[in-house]
Amino acid sequence: MDFRTRLREQIEYVGLLDKEVAQRAGISKHAMDTYVGSRACMPAADIAVRLAKVLGVSVEWLITGETATPHDSEPPVAPQSDLKTLIHYFSTLSAHDKKLLLGIARTMHSLEKE
Repeated sequence: MDFRTRLREQIEYVGLLDKEVAQRAGISKHAMDTYVGSRACMPAADIAVRLAKVLGVSVEWLITGETATPHDSEPPVAPQSDLKTLIHYFSTLSAHDKKLLLGIARTMHSLEKE
């Protein structure tokens, strides 16, 4: 897997758009396109560091693919597409169903801690 593929997969994993990552990293959308596009190029070291920080991975992993996998820890932001979908569905439920779903979520959360 190359830099472009790792970058693209991590952007999708955290649920951001390319332009959101660019904005948070302080680079232009055009620059971002050069890193994720079909003619991908490697960014300068300072930009790679900023991209890695925004995406919650090490710069070493982003550039080389070596070190721990990026999904070993929580991403710096919730995967937005999943979160938005969950909120949408939850908001359409009846009060009774919301209460049931919250109970299930609490149970699942407590089981993860064990």
